[in-house]
Amino acid sequence: MANEDPNDPPEEQTPGREGKRDRQRIRLTPERRRFLGAARSLHDTPPSVEEKPSPRPIEARAPKSSIPMEEPAARRERVWKLSRVMEMQNVVLLLGAAVLMAGIFYAGKKYEYLRYFLAARKQAEIAAKVTGQFGNASAEDLVEQAIVAEHLGNWEEAAQRLIAAKYKNLALPGVIFRAAKLYYDHNDFDSADRLFESAISFGENVDAANYFRGMIASGKGDFAGAERFFEAATTAAPFNADYYYSLAETCRKDHRPKEAIARYEQAARRAGGDEEQTICRFKARIAALEAGEVAQVSAELDQKQKSGPLSVDWLLTAAALEIHELHAPEAVKLLDQARETDQSRLFALFAACVSDRLFTLASQNNPEIAQACRVESRKTSSAQPQESVKPEPP
Repeated sequence: MANEDPNDPPEEQTPGREGKRDRQRIRLTPERRRFLGAARSLHDTPPSVEEKPSPRPIEARAPKSSIPMEEPAARRERVWKLSRVMEMQNVVLLLGAAVLMAGIFYAGKKYEYLRYFLAARKQAEIAAKVTGQFGNASAEDLVEQAIVAEHLGNWEEAAQRLIAAKYKNLALPGVIFRAAKLYYDHNDFDSADRLFESAISFGENVDAANYFRGMIASGKGDFAGAERFFEAATTAAPFNADYYYSLAETCRKDHRPKEAIARYEQAARRAGGDEEQTICRFKARIAALEAGEVAQVSAELDQKQKSGPLSVDWLLTAAALEIHELHAPEAVKLLDQARETDQSRLFALFAACVSDRLFTLASQNNPEIAQACRVESRKTSSAQPQESVKPEPP
């Protein structure tokens, strides 16, 4: 075997039983060939399937951008600059707010002065026109002439001389208010209102001027304005019962009876006499009826009846309850009884109570109630009481 040539072909082996079995094993039928397909060489290897990399999550992918990434130092510097800008803006806003508040405070402090300054300029123009009508007469002479003209019945001339006297001597007190009252007493309410406003700007009779302005506004149906003027009057003179009484009446006309009750009670505490206190408390009970406190008023009335005969104001309270319950015949009987109970010559208490708007409205709808509400003196004929828009000065 050592002398064998490696290039010699191998010796051919004699096929035996096992060789025949192998040839029979690898022999293929046509059906198998069709199933296995065309013949292939052992050297032919199928291409290997490359494993594809698993895709990365979408949110993990970095966005493609053409802008280069900033360095950490540059980014910190940019953030610092932005924060500085924001801080400066906040400082500017705070300074602006402080300046604005200071301006508002200064304007509030100087409001009265500015109002007086503007009013003085306006009054100076009026003064040049008014004072020219009376030549070189002094302020004191004009006041004396105004008093004489008023006694003679020349009220308008008297008012003009009083106005001229004020502009010749601004230190004269009360002359503009006096002129306004002349116009008010003669039913020129527009002129009176303007003069009362001027009187307030000059500081003349501030409480009474506001009171009369409130009465004018109430007569025109401007209840909000009337309430404002009456409150100004109570501020200027907090011990005057008439101002609180008129404020309560305005609240009732404006359909706010609950607020009126408290104002009537304030007026009663400030009233000088018993009769005035009685009227204020009677009005408070009527306002309570309008506010729906019927049970409370009825309970008070029952308590009064148990203690003895009812007075005029409580008889009229009972009549008001009957009117509220739409019992007109019973109300008429109580009204007649109240008139007989009032022994004064002019039925002062009875007249003051039946002049309330509750009885006035009931009289408009029922002639029998209107007849029962009549007021007769012991020596004069009957007269129906009416609420006046122009009361006597306080």
